Amino acid sequence: MPGPRALPIGLQVLLWAAGNSLAGAAVALAVGLLRQGGPEFRTVLIGILFGNVVGFTVLITSTVLPPRLRMVGPALRAPLVGLALLSGAVAGTALVMYLFPLFVLRDLRVAAVIGAINAVLALVVGFVVHVYEALRWQVAESLREVEEVRLRAARLSEQAARAELAALQARINPHFFFNTLNTISALAEEDPRLASEIVQTLAELFRYTFKVAESRPVPFEEELAFVMRYLTIEQARFGERLRVEREVDPRALGVPVPGLILQPLVENAVGHGVAPLRQGGTVRIRAACRDGVLSVEVLDDGRGLKPGVDPMREGHGLDNVRQRLATLYGEAGRLELLPGPGGKGTLARLRIPEPAEADAEAADAVGTAAR
Repeated sequence: MPGPRALPIGLQVLLWAAGNSLAGAAVALAVGLLRQGGPEFRTVLIGILFGNVVGFTVLITSTVLPPRLRMVGPALRAPLVGLALLSGAVAGTALVMYLFPLFVLRDLRVAAVIGAINAVLALVVGFVVHVYEALRWQVAESLREVEEVRLRAARLSEQAARAELAALQARINPHFFFNTLNTISALAEEDPRLASEIVQTLAELFRYTFKVAESRPVPFEEELAFVMRYLTIEQARFGERLRVEREVDPRALGVPVPGLILQPLVENAVGHGVAPLRQGGTVRIRAACRDGVLSVEVLDDGRGLKPGVDPMREGHGLDNVRQRLATLYGEAGRLELLPGPGGKGTLARLRIPEPAEADAEAADAVGTAAR
C-alpha cells in the first residue's frame, strides 16, 4: 500500500473483522429468508466465518503484495494477484471447514460450491480493492511529485532572488567604490577630516551589503539609513550641486523590505537626473504607508525621461529591482517610473505590501528597536 495507514494496524484489523462479519451475516440472513425454514444460527455463523475468510484474504493480499508488485511488469501483476486471492480464499475456506465441519462435510459438492463462491468473491472484492489501492497510490505519488515541483520552484525562486541581489551587489561595489576612491583622493589634501569620514561611511555601506547578502528583508529604516549614507558620499563628490530632501512617515520605518531595493532608484536619480545638469538638482525621498502598502518615491528635478527610451532596459539597476519585486511579491510589488510634477524630472515609485497583522507588530518592534 502507498504508505502508512492512518489508523493503527490493530484497530484496522478490528474494523475489517467487524465489516467482514456484518457482510457475512447479511448474506447468510438473506439466504435463510429465501429458504422455507428461515435463517438458522449455524447458517449465520458459517456466513460470518466465510465473510472473514474472503475479507482477510483481500486485506492480507492488498497489504503485502502491492509494494512488491510495483517492481513487476503489468503482464504478471494481475495473474499474481489473482493467484494470491484464489489461494487465500481456498485455504481459508478449507481451514474453516476443518475446524467447524457443521453440515458442509456431509456433501462434498456443497463444500466445493462454497469454496468456489468464496474464491469468486475474493477475486471480485480483491481486484476492486487492489484497483482502489493502485489509484490511491498513484494519486499520492502525483501529489508528492507536485509538492516536490513546488518546493523545487520555491528553491529556484529563492536562488534567483539571491543571484539577482548578488548581481546588484557586484554592480554597486566596483562602480560606486571607484567613484568614492576618486573623491577620497581629491579630499585627502583639501579636507582630511571629511576624507576620513567618507572612508568610515564607505565601510558602513559595505558592511550593510554583506548583511543583506542572505536576501532577507530588513526594516525600511535600515535601507533608508544605507541610502542616506550613500547620498552623503555622493554629496561629497558633487558638493552643493546635489541637494537631498526626505519626508518619511514614521509608520513606514518598521516595514520589512528587500535589502538594496532603494539604492538603484537613488543612484539613477543622481547619475541620470542631477549629475548631467551644470547647476545640479535635488533628490527627494518620500515614504508613507497607505491601505496596507508601503509607497516609496524617489523624485529628481533633472532632465526627465527620454522619449521612446525604456529606463528599465538601459542597465541602470531598475530592471533588477522590478524583477526582484515580482519574484518576492508577485503583482502586489511594483516599480513605476513616471514624469515628475509638471513634466520636470523623474519620479520612481516603489509599492511593497506590508506584512500581515501579526508580522506587522513584529516589524514595528524591529523598527522601534532600531530607532
